[in-house]
Amino acid sequence: MTQAGGLDLPAEIAGVIALDEVIVHGWDIAVACGRSFHCEPHLVQAAYEFVQATVARNPQGSSGMFGPPVPMPEEAPLLERLLGLTGRNPEWSPMGR
Repeated sequence: MTQAGGLDLPAEIAGVIALDEVIVHGWDIAVACGRSFHCEPHLVQAAYEFVQATVARNPQGSSGMFGPPVPMPEEAPLLERLLGLTGRNPEWSPMGR
């Protein structure tokens, strides 16, 4: 067990939450700076499974966690599907570039 944000939770859950934060916000920063973002597929898979389960419980978004999901095709790359689940549009770029 560990504590994060004032909540007690299993360490493995805290770890996957932290992983999701690094991947999603890493993408946010990279794209905002006009850079590409890459992540090991097994790490994206772990974050995707966590977010998918969270969205299944909160399909319109989770206040303070994720916005409403952006629909993504099943054949989209896993990172794009993860981003869509968190309410991000993987096509976004700064100033519409």
